This record gives sequence, C-alpha cells and structure tokens, in this order.
Amino acid sequence: MSAELLQSWEKLKSEAPNIRIREAGKILGVSEAELLATKLGKGVSLLKPNWADFLKSTPKLGYVMALTRNEPCVHERKGEYKDVSVNGMMGLAVGEDIDLRIFLSQWKIGFYSEENRGDSVLKSFQFFDGYGEAIHKIYTTDKSNLEGWAEVKEEFTVSDAALSEEIKRNKKPEESRPLAEGSLDGFLADWGALQDTHDFFPLLRKYNVSRKAALEAAQGKFTKKVDNQLFEKLLTECRDAEQEIMIFVGNEGMIQIHTGKVSKLESMGPWFNVLDPIFNLHLRSDLIQETWIVEKPTKDGNVTSLELFGENELLILQLFGKRKPGIPQSETWANLIRKYWN
Repeated sequence: MSAELLQSWEKLKSEAPNIRIREAGKILGVSEAELLATKLGKGVSLLKPNWADFLKSTPKLGYVMALTRNEPCVHERKGEYKDVSVNGMMGLAVGEDIDLRIFLSQWKIGFYSEENRGDSVLKSFQFFDGYGEAIHKIYTTDKSNLEGWAEVKEEFTVSDAALSEEIKRNKKPEESRPLAEGSLDGFLADWGALQDTHDFFPLLRKYNVSRKAALEAAQGKFTKKVDNQLFEKLLTECRDAEQEIMIFVGNEGMIQIHTGKVSKLESMGPWFNVLDPIFNLHLRSDLIQETWIVEKPTKDGNVTSLELFGENELLILQLFGKRKPGIPQSETWANLIRKYWN
C-alpha cells in the first residue's frame, strides 16, 4: 500500500507541481501523515513520542518558522522557541516571537523531514494527531542553528521504517451543546462576573455549553453576530492605525499566537493573506460561516475580540488588540472594533 500510495502521490505532483501535501491527501483519500510516511527512509524519519522532552529541546533550533493550522486557516510565525515549559499534558512557549499553548494529549505521530528545494534543503519537524491531521510544524530558516537541528534530530529520530501508530478514520466533529433551559440568567451573571479572559473556559465547562452556543445565548449583552467580511476590514483598519494586535489560530493540539502589527494584506482568490516578513496568515474567507464580536469582563476592564467560526462550530481564529494581564486593552483597539457593535 505504501509503495502504491507513494506512486499515486508522485503522479499527482507531476500533474500539479504546486499541490500541497494536505490537498494531495484529500484527493487520494488519505491523511497527510500517511502520505509523509510513504517517504520513511527517504528523507523522512519517525520521531520518538517523547513530546515533552522534544519541546524542551526546541530552543536549540534557533530562528525557525512555526506553523499551526486548522482547515480554513494557516498561521506561520518566525522566531525562536523560548521559555518552553511542560506540565503533564499541557505545554507553553512564551517567547516574544513563538507564543504557543500546547495540548499534548492530542500529539500521536511525529516526523523529521528533509526536502530538497533546489540548491537548499528544507528541514522540518512535523506533528500529527491520531487521525493524521497536522497539529504543528517547525521549519528551518536561513537563520536557523543547523548544529542544533542536527543534535535534536540525533536525539529524537528512530530508525524504524514503518508507521506503527494506526491512523483513525472519520473524525467526528464536536457537537453543539446549547445552554440548558432555565440556566440563562445564571450563565449571564457568571459571564458578567469574569475576572480574567482565561476564566471563560471554566465558564463553558460549568454550564456544559459549546463556545458558539454560548455566544448565541449571550447575544445582545456580551456578543454580537456581524458580517463575515469584518475580519478583513478590521485588520485593514488596524494596519492603517498601526495598532498592534493578537491573532490566535489553533486546533485540538495547539494554539499559536502572533502579537504585533501587520502590514502587507492581500486577497488571492478565496484566500485572504497577511504576508509580512515574520508573520504570514492564510485564511479561506469562503469557509467562514459566522463572525462574532465578543466582550469579556476582567479586573482590568472589558476585553473585546473578534471570533471566526467555520463548519461544525470550528473556532477558526480570534483577533484581539495587543494586551497583557494587568493592563487594560488599548483605547484605539476598543474604538476600532466597538463601532461595529452598533
């Protein structure tokens, strides 16, 4: 099967040289991880599933490009892994550039890859869930510490030339969980009593309500459903105002955050892109199903965000003004987004 799959993939690439591995997998009816596994021993190696130890070694890699995505959105950020910590199944990287929230229970398969790109070799570490869906990828740049890459490769690759982890099929989307009848008043009161944005997740768990259902329940008080074009419009206004923002993109195994300004914004077909030197974002605008303005009270004042949802209540992206705990959100950001509330 592996040889046949590799042959089919090579044929597909000959017909469509620029096709991405994720799209190739969809066409061939397999996961991205299964396609990558066809090249084991040919520039691709499996990684030991020592995810915590691997993460702690990432500062050795130097200046890299970190990539996290979900179906409609790709988030690419250049920088160094710093202040990496792991506590059980939860991990953090909180450097100025690479800013991650890591959920290791979803990490099942890892690969090291070397891909010839003309006169250079693009090296990467790539991680996948049990369904073969990409969680996180780390790529070399021209500023990477190649000695560090060699050291990490030596420590974490294994010589086994077969994929032992069984790839699961037919991943079920998370079901919508509406707010229980009779609990709206208590839910809104607890929302109004939030002290920190991180208290929102425990609030959802307390009422056993899914995120989008919670926004629907709070509409008119803490949330407002808006036009799906607002992200592009608001990001353009932030660029023009030189407003620093925070963009969160994630999946079940990782959330990746960019903090800073944006500059070069371009639409290419269905894709809306940020194409800056240290930050790239690629968003399939046609896959946005709902967009919400969301306000969360905190001890530092209200924090306002824009949240984009896709099919099956997938949280595609969150957009905030730059802020830190203990500091109110910027007035410029608040004015930019709140004018769309009316």
